[in-house]
Amino acid sequence: MAETRYVFVGAGGIGGLIGTWMARGGCDVTFVERWAEHAEAIDREGVRVTGSRGRHHVRVPAVTPGRLAELAPLDVVVVAVKSQDTRAALEQLLPHATPDTVFVSMQAGENLHIFEELVGAERTIAANPHFGGALVDPGQLEAGFPNYVWIGELDGRVTPRLLRLQQGLLHWGPTYVTEHVRGIVWSKFSFGSQTVTTSISDRPPGRELDTPRARLVAGELVREAIAVAEAQGIRLAAFDFFDPSPYRDATPDDPSGLHFWIEHAWPRHEVFRTHSFHAFVKTGSGMKWDLLYRRRKTETGARVAALRRAASGVGCGVPYNEALGELMAEIEDGRRPLQAANVGDLGDMLVARGAPLVRAHDGRASAAGAMAPRPTESSGGG
Repeated sequence: MAETRYVFVGAGGIGGLIGTWMARGGCDVTFVERWAEHAEAIDREGVRVTGSRGRHHVRVPAVTPGRLAELAPLDVVVVAVKSQDTRAALEQLLPHATPDTVFVSMQAGENLHIFEELVGAERTIAANPHFGGALVDPGQLEAGFPNYVWIGELDGRVTPRLLRLQQGLLHWGPTYVTEHVRGIVWSKFSFGSQTVTTSISDRPPGRELDTPRARLVAGELVREAIAVAEAQGIRLAAFDFFDPSPYRDATPDDPSGLHFWIEHAWPRHEVFRTHSFHAFVKTGSGMKWDLLYRRRKTETGARVAALRRAASGVGCGVPYNEALGELMAEIEDGRRPLQAANVGDLGDMLVARGAPLVRAHDGRASAAGAMAPRPTESSGGG
């Protein structure tokens, strides 16, 4: 059997790191990167990596999308672009694909419906990365919190092509095959609503949701996304930093499960960062990185659109996540500063849209004589 040829579309903190390690392990890898300066730096000088994996310098060929024809016919394409760029990327790739080309969605968002529409479920493998990374400068990547990757066929079968992909990805790190990949994708996608909430605040990482009300705000958003997934019949999965049960089971009288991430999951990241030998450039979420460092729009708009699309298919709405999308758009457009008060403002928007947990919290605080204090000024960090 001929050696698999991997084309990674997107050479950032996810695709760039995985592709570099696969090339380092002897796989045939080429990057396709639309940021010309980044592509040229990689092709000319190789990829330079710092962070949790130490310092590395790996030679990997890279081209811009205008040179895709040079890579035809495409064999295995790993799509690692931002959610909002998925459709355009696939449309550029299709003229150079064959009926046997395999398309891998290596993304944090829920974009599988776009793959199914444009390339077909039979040519798609879902991959869900659970590690941190960042594109720092042209040709320079930073490996963050080390973790694993889930992969699976959309129909749940364990196929030879899936196992071959697993063998390639093992050069990067632990890679698990699952028969329920949609559940994995939707679990991380649902938890992502909380990640976006942390990204509208300028408080230091891990402290964006350090008040009970802020945790309830994020919890309402995650609960809404979970409800959409389960209405589709998708079985969600628990993993190291997320468990849907505490979110699903929270009530106005007992919302304590919504503190899970702050009290249990985030400290793992803090221990890692505190004892690391590397001073990380990226310390917050990918979306906050986009806002503060890359100076570009986040995936929030695409996230909300995907969630709204799925919700409409099962006859429900997502007003809380839509409120989050509206507030993030104001930040992205420069109409609102990145500040701690945004989380409180989002809470007010949710109350106006009927969010029961935040509304109950505010009612108790009001009955006690005063609303619980929340930040109103920038507190730095992030």
